[in-house]
Amino acid sequence: MTIARAGEHWWLQVGSRRLEFRSDGRGSITLSTGAGPGRSVMPAWQPDRALCWDGVCARGEFPLD
Repeated sequence: MTIARAGEHWWLQVGSRRLEFRSDGRGSITLSTGAGPGRSVMPAWQPDRALCWDGVCARGEFPLD
């Protein structure tokens, strides 16, 4: 995970695939993959302490704001 601006813009690099997230600061998060327009996703904490956005999950230490 790379944090460009905490709570605003970050991405996950999975092999050669980049999953880019942007938050509008009001709770709306967009996921872009570079293939077509971005889509709105909802964040959710999982029992294993992973943070997921509609099936895309990250686990570990990362800043949220």
